[in-house]
Amino acid sequence: MIAATPAEQRRLLDLQRVDTDIRKLGHKRANLPEQKALDDNADTLGRVSSEYATSRDQLERLRLQQKRHEQEIATVDSRRKSEEGRMYGGLIRSEKELEALRGELGSLRGRKSELEDSLLEIMEQTEELESLVATLQERHSELTGQVDALTQARDHAATDIDAGLASRKTERATIAGDLPVEVIEYYEELRARKAGVAVAELQGRTCAGCRLELTAIEMEQVREDVADGLARCEQCGRILVLI
Repeated sequence: MIAATPAEQRRLLDLQRVDTDIRKLGHKRANLPEQKALDDNADTLGRVSSEYATSRDQLERLRLQQKRHEQEIATVDSRRKSEEGRMYGGLIRSEKELEALRGELGSLRGRKSELEDSLLEIMEQTEELESLVATLQERHSELTGQVDALTQARDHAATDIDAGLASRKTERATIAGDLPVEVIEYYEELRARKAGVAVAELQGRTCAGCRLELTAIEMEQVREDVADGLARCEQCGRILVLI
């Protein structure tokens, strides 16, 4: 049995009450309506941000493709004009060489046509993606503003709760400082196993922790234990304190 004077036992019950308040305040803060609205908007902002970034990357790649196609078209067209200049300049007289040149010009015209068709598709995709990016950018800015406003609303709503938490935590530190280390360690270990409630007041013959009534024999044992140590409920295992 863990040694503790009756005064220390009552102080331990005070510590349990403070810890219960801290837990309730923490739960209240985590479940503020403003926090829920903030979380929902933050999730939406995250999804929009991801889609916005992906769309911008796709748009950048399309613009690079468009630039490369335009450059290649210009190169092919320049080469075609050069070859036409040779063909019609009167410098080539060999029929075989002229025939090869005609084939080259046909190939260049075909290549230019293919590139222009591909460029047109890219330009259409770019136009659609630019519209999407503009829409996402507007939505992103809108959601960012909403998240900022909701953050301020959440912080304002949490002001009193945070003040209460700070006060209770200060009180907790004071109470814990009044108790033996062995008692605190036992309390913390038990609290972790008992859903945050390690100490309960004995109300008549009823344990306030499990709401079950102790037998006469159990009551006698508790009275003996609390004289110089921590008594426990035979039903739920929590520390019992007599007031």
